[in-house]
Amino acid sequence: MQNIDGEPDLQPTFHFKHVGPISDAQLQLGDLTVIAGRNNTGKTYLAYTLYGFLKFLPSLLDASILELERTRRPSNLFPDFYDITKKLVQDGRVHLPADKKLLLKQKKKLVSAASQAFSKQALSNVFNSNTVDFREASLNVLDNRPIPDLYGKRFCGAGVDLSIQLESEEIVIAVDEEEKKVYPKDIHRFVCGSYLRFLMCHEFPEPFILSAERFGISLFYKELDFTKNQLVDWLQKLGNEEKRDRFKPYLLIDRATSRYALPIKDNIHYTRGVPDMKRDQSEIFDGKLYDDIKEMMGGYYRSSEDDMRFVSKARKQGKFNIPLHLASSSARGLSDLYFFLRHVANRNHLVIIDEPESHLDTQNQRLLARLLTHMVRAGLKILITTHSDYLIKEINNLVMLNGSFAGKEEVCKGHGYRANDFLPPESIHAYVAENTQLISCTVDEFGIEMPVFDETIDQINKTSNELTSRILEDLELQSVG
Repeated sequence: MQNIDGEPDLQPTFHFKHVGPISDAQLQLGDLTVIAGRNNTGKTYLAYTLYGFLKFLPSLLDASILELERTRRPSNLFPDFYDITKKLVQDGRVHLPADKKLLLKQKKKLVSAASQAFSKQALSNVFNSNTVDFREASLNVLDNRPIPDLYGKRFCGAGVDLSIQLESEEIVIAVDEEEKKVYPKDIHRFVCGSYLRFLMCHEFPEPFILSAERFGISLFYKELDFTKNQLVDWLQKLGNEEKRDRFKPYLLIDRATSRYALPIKDNIHYTRGVPDMKRDQSEIFDGKLYDDIKEMMGGYYRSSEDDMRFVSKARKQGKFNIPLHLASSSARGLSDLYFFLRHVANRNHLVIIDEPESHLDTQNQRLLARLLTHMVRAGLKILITTHSDYLIKEINNLVMLNGSFAGKEEVCKGHGYRANDFLPPESIHAYVAENTQLISCTVDEFGIEMPVFDETIDQINKTSNELTSRILEDLELQSVG
């Protein structure tokens, strides 16, 4: 399998067990990942678990590194870091044999340790649930991406400037010799930690999520700030300054939102922070993908410290400028994505959208498929959960348009497609959540084969044809009689 640039698609495998309705499932991310399925089949559980792991991953890796650092030799997989440190202090340079298969095993061990720590210590917290509810749940991550050739990193800390380079058949660990410094002998932990971080040659994506609750967040997020202000005003009226200082109104607000799952809390925090982003430009700002949302909604969004507003594109007739909470649910649902594309997005983001088609009419669902394609082509990774046959069918159209066929230019012109609407099938990974598992879907030059929708449509058409036939027969009999 290949990605959108035609490169071999070696992505980490995420193995979920006993997460909500899901008993056993494996998932690999594509440039566009689609999880479809009926209600209550575990799609959101998977999305939230993946979000939580990626969100906590930096701290999980640090914890795993600290755990491995505590022993002289973490396992037979790893070199003796005390011996490396001793030689490094003496000579300023250490040469190790470079066995790429061994390096890959070491990296797998590190990632596996992080995923095990997540399963035991953080998974239930993602859902703000009792640990008993997730006592059997786990996420195991397998990263098979090879260590690249001529790869190196620099690390600074503990009074040391350290470089680790992979050069043909050896690893060279060296300290900066120009300073002619006498390094302390207690830099073992820094050397060990640097080596383990060196193994993480491939980044995991940075997650950003738009939860299904985003429609309500745009309604009540200002209430949180208003309540904060009310509490502060009330405190100012208290006569006892000592009591006033001990009372923390912001903690009350945080506790009020603590009953929500982590993705929802983060969604609330993001929405509340939008006014502070207005001077920032995302890495993909120049692509103006937010204009796709402007086209879909017939308007755009503005933010200030006081509120967020939805403003129409129309200059005269039909002009409006209203608070976002008075806008349609479709406009509210796309507001966070609009600001994300303008101010936040970077090319290492995985954008997770729970049911992106919610509250959109069928034409806008088709335009949404094109926006998702534009986001993929801009370098973002996308994961969606969906119930929309219209969205999948339009994605399939964009896949078919990626191929070569007679009359393609005429088709594109006739139906309003542009070259940046095309989506290579190799960039898509698609799944159906069904029977407590994830079933991988075939993706080829015709798009995604999605039986969960096709079977339902076939049933509707079969019922409709039979009813039409019987009514017509009855009308004929009545006319004859």
